[in-house]
Amino acid sequence: MNRNRILFFWEIVSLLPLAAGLTSCSNDDDNYTYPNLLNEFADVATGPSARFTHLLTDKGERLPVVNAGEIATEGVTPDTVYRTMVGYVPVLTEEGTSGAQIYTLQAIAAPQPQPSSEFAEVKADPLEMQSIWRGGNYLNLILLVKAQKGRHTFHFIEDSVTVSASTGHRTLYLRLYHDANDDVQAYTQKVGLSLPLSGYSGTLAEGDSIEIRIPTPQGWEPWVRGY
Repeated sequence: MNRNRILFFWEIVSLLPLAAGLTSCSNDDDNYTYPNLLNEFADVATGPSARFTHLLTDKGERLPVVNAGEIATEGVTPDTVYRTMVGYVPVLTEEGTSGAQIYTLQAIAAPQPQPSSEFAEVKADPLEMQSIWRGGNYLNLILLVKAQKGRHTFHFIEDSVTVSASTGHRTLYLRLYHDANDDVQAYTQKVGLSLPLSGYSGTLAEGDSIEIRIPTPQGWEPWVRGY
């Protein structure tokens, strides 16, 4: 199954929606109560027909999508895993197993880190970090970006992997690439990104760490998290 890794840009207006519409969200009853959703970063997979088949949570759960026929799939590729911000309700399938009813679905950029030599110019337009955490095989980030309506480009730059002489532990050093493309700094928007860690399974181990530097108005700010 392919993994979609080309969605490294972010549209201010739409956050790259995968689902054009969810018919299950429409209800003409004025007394309809919108369910309490679990909003998480997760992988969502499509099958041969390009319908979403199952949700893969960062906790390792594999949940079949029970309302796949209600989710628009324009522009979605068959047999592909997408990194997303998904709002869903845990439900039971017809077989009595755990499943997911999806209400919202937005693509999250998750590009594989590249060395700086792969970039014609390293862009470092300033932003702020709101939160960063390890989830499954990803390092997840929520960023605060000053923007208006333009396209911002994000990527991860791999600088080096060092080994401590005293402990033997390794540290992966990364930078965040951010090109605001001359967008106006009008108001603050939240941007979600995921750094794939599966490619480092043979390099990093428990006890190792990841340092990612973020371009801020005050300069490069390092954030360190354990692998």
